Amino acid sequence: MNNTKHNLQKKLLGIFLLVTFIFILIAFRLAYLQLIKSGWLKDMANNQWTRSLPIEAKRGDIQDRNGVALATSYSSYDVYVRPSMIDSVEEVSIALSTCLHMDYEVVYNKIYNKKISEVLIKKQVSLEDVSHLNTYNLKGIYYSENSTRYYPYGDLASQVIGITNIDNIGQAGLEMYYDEYLVGVDGRYNISSDVKGVAIEDKIYTYQDSVSGLNINLTLDVRVQQSLENALVKLMREQKPKTATGIVMDPNTGEILAMSTKPSYDLNNPNRADMNSLLSAMKNVSVVDVYEPGSTFKVLTMAAALDTGKAQLTDRFYDPGYVIIDGEKIKCWKHTGHGSQTLTEGLCNSCNAVFTDLALRLGLDTFYEYFDKYGLGDSLGVDFFGEATGIVMNKGNVKTVDLARMGFGQAIAVSPIQLISAICSVLNGGNLMKPYFLKSIETEDGRLIKEITPTLLNRTISEDTSEKIKVMFEEVVKQYTGIGSFIPGYRVGGKTGTTQKYNENGISGEYIASFVGGYPANDPKYVVLILADEPSGDSYYGSVVATPYAKLVFEDIIAMNNDEPSADLDEDIARMEADIELPNLVGMPLTRAVAILAELNLQYEVAGSGDTILSMTPSPKYMVHDRAVVILTT
Repeated sequence: MNNTKHNLQKKLLGIFLLVTFIFILIAFRLAYLQLIKSGWLKDMANNQWTRSLPIEAKRGDIQDRNGVALATSYSSYDVYVRPSMIDSVEEVSIALSTCLHMDYEVVYNKIYNKKISEVLIKKQVSLEDVSHLNTYNLKGIYYSENSTRYYPYGDLASQVIGITNIDNIGQAGLEMYYDEYLVGVDGRYNISSDVKGVAIEDKIYTYQDSVSGLNINLTLDVRVQQSLENALVKLMREQKPKTATGIVMDPNTGEILAMSTKPSYDLNNPNRADMNSLLSAMKNVSVVDVYEPGSTFKVLTMAAALDTGKAQLTDRFYDPGYVIIDGEKIKCWKHTGHGSQTLTEGLCNSCNAVFTDLALRLGLDTFYEYFDKYGLGDSLGVDFFGEATGIVMNKGNVKTVDLARMGFGQAIAVSPIQLISAICSVLNGGNLMKPYFLKSIETEDGRLIKEITPTLLNRTISEDTSEKIKVMFEEVVKQYTGIGSFIPGYRVGGKTGTTQKYNENGISGEYIASFVGGYPANDPKYVVLILADEPSGDSYYGSVVATPYAKLVFEDIIAMNNDEPSADLDEDIARMEADIELPNLVGMPLTRAVAILAELNLQYEVAGSGDTILSMTPSPKYMVHDRAVVILTT
């Protein structure tokens, strides 16, 4: 009896403990779900009884320095379908494919499965197409407001500005570099719905508005940019190069006022079907590519020689047409030589013999010190992805002949932005300024967030040396190879360049023609660089292929600023009158043709290495002005 009673008590205790344990487990589970997992459960529940549509943030505008929109956005719509709500898959597929310009089968395959609660049909649909779709009065179709990127000037500054993808994320250029400022924060629209996704009337919905991206203002001036691109288009048409590249900078601040390469591409309609062609067209050659600068580099050699006292304006040089260094014959472009000349005449004549001499006077260590000062072989920190550092030979590998060639811009490679920045420094008093695109960042309503100020990277030369260089720079344009950029009544300085290209087999037979110049010459506010890669017209010389197109840009800048001509206008106009008729030099010995041109006070450049004139540009009987350049092909 006692045993039975004891056993019963044990069983009851066991049951009590088991029930207590179960209750404790339930309590712990409830506490876990309510305290720890409550947020997750709430989200799960919301997902079951609500439908959510994104509200994409408006991407910030990209504007020039004067507030002109270069990239902006307009409202568009993303179209969604809730398959469980539609009556006829075929009817809806026909309407969507017709109004949204899509393939019927693609649309049908997206919406036929009614187990899917919601499917995106197409992004960035225009208001016109949405209005057309609404005329069908179909159930189950919903819209979410979006934005589409638009570039008001089409292909203007296309390599600089870049593009976005379908999700409005920057893919190239400044669109990608400054994406974090431009992109904004998306919002959402949530509404209660039943199990089929049908909206429940009179239920509360939530709306979280999007936050627009910031606007960025660039250093670019759309007027200067248009002028540069017009000049490059004309160059492409007349000189037929593979590409034409140009930069306009403010030498005193480092602000990039214009930059372009032709051919370019339409920002509103990039050819994404041919990615190789698109990537080629998108490349910003001015920043990411390097080349041997040739004679435009002579300005930097001259500045270094004057700055160190290794050369004086009173020095004289003799050029027989070549120099021999380390057993190698280095020719001047003028095969007969320039004879005896001053330092200034050496720059004006672009004489290789003078600049090999200057490079050797400077010596390896000093010349390389100036390379560092000029920012060559290193990044300048321009706000653009993929900036090239240039190529400067390891000092331990440099032979004397290499050093000599560096003096006139061979055996060294620079990017266009490096070259123009270095030349700006020798024209602005010796300040190497950081080149940059971003001028300021502001909110959609114009509140300033950030403003960029000019950055001094280095001191290159003294102010005294800079003044000497500016005088010499102007003399090149007034009297010699840069005369194609001469503008009556206005002071322009500049230097031409003609560079032979190399490949794995040595000299390729192709050229890069170039010109770099500043206006006004005595105190430059604008510096222009023009490059023509592999011109295939009548000439490959910088004085013919590049210089006249820089002149077009300078003329537009003068007109934009309403600059008044100097008192020397009439005299300058008289100098530029085309009153000299070219004689027929074809078939003559080179020496005789050169003598005739000298008597007429005309300049010449020789294409080829023969002794007899095969052709000439301009052609015989063409009227030219004093000091004009005639191309003699031998």
